Amino acid sequence: MQGAERTVMRAVVYVAAAVLVFVGTLMALPEPSAPGQGAADELPEGSFAVIRATVFDGETFRADHDVWVEDGRIRAVGAALEIPDDVSRVDGSGRTLLPGLIDAHVHTFGTTLNDAVRFGVTSVLDQFTDPALAASKRAARETLERGDEADLFTAGMLATADGGHGTQFGIPVEPVSAPADAAAWVAARKAEGSDWIKIVYEDGSPYMDIPSLGPETIGALIAAAHAEGLLAVVHVSKLAHALEAVDLGADGLVHVWGDAVVDDPQAAQIAEAGVFVVPTLSVVTAMSGDGIDAELLQEAGGANASRMQRETLVNRFPDLPDEARPATRGETAIANVRRLHAAGVRLLAGTDAPNPGTGAGISQHGELQLLVRAGLSSAEVLAAATATPAAIFGLDDRGRIEAGRIADLVLVDGDLESDVSASTRLVAVWKDGYPVARSIDRETSAAPAAPETTLISDFEEGVGASFGAGWQVSTDRIRGGTSTAELSAPQGALRVEGEVVAGNSAFMFPWAGAIYFPGPAPMQPVDFSGREVLRFRTRGDGRGYLVMLFSGGASVAAPPSVPFTAPADWTEVEIPLARFPTATPGLIEGLAFVATAPPGASAGAFAFELDDVEIR
Repeated sequence: MQGAERTVMRAVVYVAAAVLVFVGTLMALPEPSAPGQGAADELPEGSFAVIRATVFDGETFRADHDVWVEDGRIRAVGAALEIPDDVSRVDGSGRTLLPGLIDAHVHTFGTTLNDAVRFGVTSVLDQFTDPALAASKRAARETLERGDEADLFTAGMLATADGGHGTQFGIPVEPVSAPADAAAWVAARKAEGSDWIKIVYEDGSPYMDIPSLGPETIGALIAAAHAEGLLAVVHVSKLAHALEAVDLGADGLVHVWGDAVVDDPQAAQIAEAGVFVVPTLSVVTAMSGDGIDAELLQEAGGANASRMQRETLVNRFPDLPDEARPATRGETAIANVRRLHAAGVRLLAGTDAPNPGTGAGISQHGELQLLVRAGLSSAEVLAAATATPAAIFGLDDRGRIEAGRIADLVLVDGDLESDVSASTRLVAVWKDGYPVARSIDRETSAAPAAPETTLISDFEEGVGASFGAGWQVSTDRIRGGTSTAELSAPQGALRVEGEVVAGNSAFMFPWAGAIYFPGPAPMQPVDFSGREVLRFRTRGDGRGYLVMLFSGGASVAAPPSVPFTAPADWTEVEIPLARFPTATPGLIEGLAFVATAPPGASAGAFAFELDDVEIR
């Protein structure tokens, strides 16, 4: 990796972990896809029974059991139940029935809730989302009415430092400045409906230096949460921070650290403190490049995956500088889970979807497999995704198969006790006693084909393009930043110049540059199937820049990006489209050429030129 490219990667690595860097900046979030018809229509609802199944009740496997559902709740569980003749039956022979899965770490955007429930995740614990969105979903979890989304429980806004982790997502965040502010901050979150409090202890190292809350403020927030009767969970990525959070009284840690392996006394300390851990191995292994996303898509039925799921699963974290590349981070994380489990720490299954390398709902099945790899038994793994999160977070009406609980149920083909990976073989999902339509209307592309010409712009007649909506300025101002950019074509080339202003607390990832829209309007896709290469000439100030490709549905994730350098003399850059990981490589909604800066650093003034831009 060249020096200029290395600089760019330092700037973008942290933001790549954010699923909403550009969401809302260029287009609205997609609406959930309309459920298809078919299997769900053939399944019973209301009063029905699943008979002769192996039932995992949230704790134990029970062979040859029946589960009788009535009016959205479980009426009875047992062997050879006396069920009225007029009650519809589903044969569970050779199958396992388990409670609806609970993903203990998601972020709700786009089609997250609809995608989750189609893959058997009937409730999600959201660790940071827009409080207004959370409020709009609250009523659904209080009723047993038919719906097509998972129930949402959430921390709402997170507690972070001014300019710290969490401020880069485009969601307004009220930072916490000092311990004295903690009580009022927590009270405000409780008033707006937060179900618990999430606190960020993250300084960005070893990738970069970003502001973080200090121990005194974190301790004050934990105490304030407990005074309000709320759990306090802490985002950590380093062992030292995890141990500090435990000492400060945290109830749980969201993410397992990958910088060092916890030793036995430290693991025992966490267990004795009663602190639970949501490892999120799905995203940690994806970040280290050894995720199981591709296998999941195949195992769990890619035909039922939405455009958003396919995009986020194939999306990738960018390459890291050699000295910061976490090549063994996934292995270290799994080793930590193994130590924590041996010490008796309560573990919860959570994915951190829809970050790169994960998909809402679908990745929970991968998380189960990763937890098995870390030494948990099948029953322990399934408990981590059902009864344990329900008990810890006070979801008393779900997470178990027992009389009186909500009939959130998942039926899979196979014996989960002997093979947890069978969880991907979904036969049926019921939400509140209603069958969930697992198939979706395939999202067919109405995108027009790209014109035969491969040339987009030669700028001989100004800032124009041979087709599409053309070139526009793109900066962080739409997210509260203050970076600037100007476009001109004074000498037959596009000149992009401006200033990237870092340190703005409203947006942690500053950027400025130009974006080209190939469609008739911004972010309308054009089909470039058969094209292979983005080619352009560039010159400039010698620094590194990024090309970001927005594809069909990729706006729900950090857009795939490739670095380039703008040297003093004209040079030709050729980037294979395959370098931009996306599930729909032929569709292009936009191409952005931007300058960036890492948190806490300033890129300052920049200038580069583009010419002879084409897609061949």
